[in-house]
Amino acid sequence: MSNKVNRAQRRRLFLSNFIGFSLIFILLGVIVFVLFSRAMLTSTDQALRVEKSARLQAPSQKPFGPHKGPFKGNSQTQHPFMTTTLVFNQHGKITNKVQLGSRYDTLKDIQLNRSQVGQLKTIKVNGKYNFRTLLVKAPKTVTDKSVAGKYLLIMENIDPQKAAMRNFTRIMLITMGIFWLLSILMSVWMSRLTMRPILKSWGRQTEFVGNAAHELRTPLTIIQNKLEFLLTKPNDKIIDQAANIAIANSESQRLQKLTHDLLALARSDSNTLQTNFETTAVADFLQDTVEPYTEIAASQGKRLVLAPVPAFKAVLDQDLIHQLMNILIDNALKYSPQSSTITITAKVVGRKWQLIVADQGIGVTGRDRQRIFDRFYRVDTSRSRQTGGNGLGLSIAHWIVDLHHGTIAVRDNQPQGSQFVTTLPLNSSQNGHHGKRK
Repeated sequence: MSNKVNRAQRRRLFLSNFIGFSLIFILLGVIVFVLFSRAMLTSTDQALRVEKSARLQAPSQKPFGPHKGPFKGNSQTQHPFMTTTLVFNQHGKITNKVQLGSRYDTLKDIQLNRSQVGQLKTIKVNGKYNFRTLLVKAPKTVTDKSVAGKYLLIMENIDPQKAAMRNFTRIMLITMGIFWLLSILMSVWMSRLTMRPILKSWGRQTEFVGNAAHELRTPLTIIQNKLEFLLTKPNDKIIDQAANIAIANSESQRLQKLTHDLLALARSDSNTLQTNFETTAVADFLQDTVEPYTEIAASQGKRLVLAPVPAFKAVLDQDLIHQLMNILIDNALKYSPQSSTITITAKVVGRKWQLIVADQGIGVTGRDRQRIFDRFYRVDTSRSRQTGGNGLGLSIAHWIVDLHHGTIAVRDNQPQGSQFVTTLPLNSSQNGHHGKRK
């Protein structure tokens, strides 16, 4: 079922990415095409306007001279555009047939449309020649009497521009096709890249829920069985069933601790916990934290020692570091044999400080070190259940250290046991967390 959901989500991501890329490419193509087509006609329209100005010179100016076209005149006025001009009289008849020469046979069917005076138009002649035109009404005061009072249709051939536009369109279509193929590949890659953290998170969540359900089921089952057994002995005294009551109470305490740990991990995943960092005298803080555990260790036939701590201050969240200490000391006590010593050391290393909890217990092998901070992971499952472990403590410890922008690692303790080494920054500027706890 989850695979179907994942595939459906991946398809939706692919389609959304592909549609997005396609719209971008289409919009880009349209913009480039419109701008290019307008740019192609701009020079032609400018040529027509220059020709218009030349044809309609005021009387005080020099007469319009010849250009490389059909009209004669003074060579003093030259302009660089090759144009063709049709001169129409009031009756719509072409009057410059001689000047047009062989071009007349091609252009003779063009009709005068007086309503288009002053407008730029594109026309097709004989079904194959394309012209950009500008119709002008020449005033009677124009120096050139051959055009005075007549209509001038100034024409510029745009077949080269049309051919260039066709080539450009073909290139654009080929380019768009290539980019569409690239967009498909990009969409597939981006959908997989986007789904990767989602699938990873989904997998972790599924594993977490499964492990949590398993951990919760065990103490609940034991408590239920003990209570059901007690219901079969209604006449017994408490002293007669003290062992069963003690087991149920122990499992309820384990259930309470497991629930507390699960809530802590849930807060870590949702990032709803705000930290309260403050400058702390580390020596006094560690002394107050470790002292209650010395009696617990003594009751178990073990020795807990806090090595002399140099006087220094660090910026930290006291509640979270206290919880970290509880986890590390509790872990060391659980896996240390009787008559062993657990040593806690704190020292400054450059701009950071280290907290080391060393025991003389069973140790951690190289294979287990890679996963010891994973949720619900236990080095020895059977022994962890006997000691009440649920595999969440070190995971919470890792989270606390991450909140302080530090590192935690496990290494061998000579000649036997493990050392949990936590490295944290001294300066508040290195962690960047402030505020009050929610």
